[in-house]
Amino acid sequence: MGIFPSIEVTAVCHRGLVRPNNEDSITVAGWVCDVEMTAPRRSRHELKEPLLFAVADGMGGHAGGEIASRYTVKRLAAQQCSKEEDIAGLLAEINAELYATMRADHSLLGMGTAVVGLILASKRVVWFNVGDSRLYSCREGRLEQLSVDDVPPGPRSGLITQTLGGAPFFVPIAPHTGGQELMLPSRFLLCSDGLTDMLADAEIERALAGSDEDAVRALFTAAMQAGGADNVSVIVVSARESE
Repeated sequence: MGIFPSIEVTAVCHRGLVRPNNEDSITVAGWVCDVEMTAPRRSRHELKEPLLFAVADGMGGHAGGEIASRYTVKRLAAQQCSKEEDIAGLLAEINAELYATMRADHSLLGMGTAVVGLILASKRVVWFNVGDSRLYSCREGRLEQLSVDDVPPGPRSGLITQTLGGAPFFVPIAPHTGGQELMLPSRFLLCSDGLTDMLADAEIERALAGSDEDAVRALFTAAMQAGGADNVSVIVVSARESE
């Protein structure tokens, strides 16, 4: 039995079938991607130090959405936060920095991004989000949403009530954070709304029945078959005892 838990990650980031550009960005344990991927990327890690995974969904139709999402994941990837209060503080800093960038370059006015993330430490898991990108826990074939959707009540309208940046003037944020003991084995799904607007939770559960790589491929394929109306980012993270 190994000392450190084993972490396996499968991720994909794609512009979808309708959007001309990809405004999503992702980070996996320090690796950052802000371009369209041609196939899922798999990686394996030992949980010797906290590992962060995040999806940032740049605001479509706003100037610089891809800039906001890329900046956000790069800032997150460069930090080692493992406490809820620390990640909330970092998100507040990123929000302020995006507004400072907009003040310096008015062509970027209104740029913003949603973000959802997961931090795995040796004995604890912490999650966070601002906006409507989602994090799910996947246990025994059932999904449990851990993130909180920052959307108006009622049917989905595409409106978001809170983002990093995204307004013509500074707006403070109140990030959603949570944490619990890291149970082994555990499995998590992070995704942008390009997945959840296309697929119901029941469809996502069915796709997750296979291996991590099969699940990511099935989710991406199903989102494309449903229309691929938005950029799609999917990260599946599995934690288990090392062999």
